[in-house]
Amino acid sequence: MREFNNYMEQVKYSVSQMVLFNNYPRVNIDYFDNDLQAGTLQSLEEDYVYQWYAVEIFGDENEETERLGIFWDEYLEIYIMPVTHFGTIWTGVEPVDERKRVEDKNNDTNIQAAKHAQKF
Repeated sequence: MREFNNYMEQVKYSVSQMVLFNNYPRVNIDYFDNDLQAGTLQSLEEDYVYQWYAVEIFGDENEETERLGIFWDEYLEIYIMPVTHFGTIWTGVEPVDERKRVEDKNNDTNIQAAKHAQKF
C-alpha cells in the first residue's frame, strides 16, 4: 500500500481528470446499488458525503482507487468519487481509506496507541 502525505497527493496519484458532480444523487437515485466500499457506504448512510466528482482514473481500478472510495456507476458508465470531508483544503487533510468502517479506523488507532504506549 502506497503512503501519501495528504488527500490531494492521494487523489492526484489515481485521478487523471475530475469534474464536480454534486447532482449525482439526483441523477442516479439508485446509487446505493453500486459496489461501494464499507466506509463510503457508512458515510452515505450517515449523510457525510459532502461532494461528488465524476472522475477518470489512471489505468484500472486498484487498491488506491478503492481507498478513495471511487466506484463505477453502471447506469451512467462513469467513475464517481465521493468526498467525505469539508472545510479544509485537500493538502491539509490526511489520506483516507474508504474500505474501512469507522469502527475499524478506531480499532487501528487504539492498536497504534497501545503500541506507542508500550515503547515508554
